[in-house]
Amino acid sequence: MLNRILLIIVLLITGNGSQAQTVFRSVEDVWKYADTHNITIKTINYELKKSGYATKQAYSAMLPQVNATGSYTDNIALQTTLIPGSLVGSAPGTYRTLQFGQQFVYSGGINAQMNILNLQNWYATRIAKETEEMNKDSVAGTRKMVYQQLATQYYSYLLMQEAERLAAETVKVADSVFQSASNKFKEGLVNEANVDVAKLNMERAQQTQITAHYQMQVAGNNLKALLGLALKDPMEIVAKLTDDMKEDGAGTFKEDPSLRLALWRTKINLIQYKQANSTFVPTVNILYNYATQRSDKTFEPFDGARGVAGWFPSQYWSLQASWPLFTSGNRYFQSRKNKLSYQESMEQYENVKNLSAINDENIRINYQKATEVLYKTKEVMQLSYENYRHVANRYEAGITPIDDRLNAFRDYLDYQNQYLNSLSDMLIQLYQIKIRQQAF
Repeated sequence: MLNRILLIIVLLITGNGSQAQTVFRSVEDVWKYADTHNITIKTINYELKKSGYATKQAYSAMLPQVNATGSYTDNIALQTTLIPGSLVGSAPGTYRTLQFGQQFVYSGGINAQMNILNLQNWYATRIAKETEEMNKDSVAGTRKMVYQQLATQYYSYLLMQEAERLAAETVKVADSVFQSASNKFKEGLVNEANVDVAKLNMERAQQTQITAHYQMQVAGNNLKALLGLALKDPMEIVAKLTDDMKEDGAGTFKEDPSLRLALWRTKINLIQYKQANSTFVPTVNILYNYATQRSDKTFEPFDGARGVAGWFPSQYWSLQASWPLFTSGNRYFQSRKNKLSYQESMEQYENVKNLSAINDENIRINYQKATEVLYKTKEVMQLSYENYRHVANRYEAGITPIDDRLNAFRDYLDYQNQYLNSLSDMLIQLYQIKIRQQAF
């Protein structure tokens, strides 16, 4: 019974550990995780939500504006006024002092106003709506940029993993060459220069292995930073380079977010041009006002039951039209400026559309070139290694000198570096293809 309990505890611990481990099997897994964890994507999504509220705010400006007012006044000392005595039955030529008004005054009212014709507000709502739609494509553009950053680090990790693997194999071969040269030197069969070259080749291979090992760690840390992970958070990339290199270079590309952004800017500039022209059109408002007031000598707010003082209401409604006839040419020149902005954005959109098509074609060409070059450099590297093996066997048989073996191994190191450079170039073109096939 105790053993079963311990087994359950172990399973729970290992199960929790596996859940805490962040595992990626492809670059698509990395992108999917970043959509909800990358800080740049999260920030731009907040901005999108703000633009949604801005749209609602613009529409709310077209609703009626209703205000309620209320006031209470305590006339502590009423103003004294001199009046001719003849007005109140006194002797002519005399004056009386009177105080007009009540000590306490209460008033309240409601005021409503609504725009019947205001094209500027109407265009403002359209601009806000189009801006919100543009911000959606701005989110797409930001995601594309983040995807490129993630792919760079992800494939750098896999590239350095492959470089370390090749370097580890090369170090073993280089070490065997060095040991053989050292033994032959002790026997007096080779000179010290040959031993130095063999050691140089071994050191060179070890340097490549060390560099790849630490660069792989750096790429992993950079990937964590982009994914919102802490340094101590466990992360594992279980994909192999060969598993993640399968892509159809002739696949369909999705519409580029930068092209959609350029189109939205054109639409917004057109609306702004129309909005500038709308300033020449009059605005019409409808107003309604209701007000009431009560005065009393005693402090009796809202007490009308005893008839001490009554409320005196008033109300009215009106139509107001406003038509600015002359504003020093400000409206005219603003309209001209907005028209130029619209024309400029149209030309920029056409330019972006042409560039997008050219860039897409270049991506396909570069990817095709990179894959073909990679195939050749890998083939050359393998042939170089086979050539080294043949030369090594001839050396062991005493047919060829050690210089030939050392030169053959050095050539293999050079071709290996060419292969890694070609692999790096191909991976760059690969993730460009993958990104252009994503629907943002």
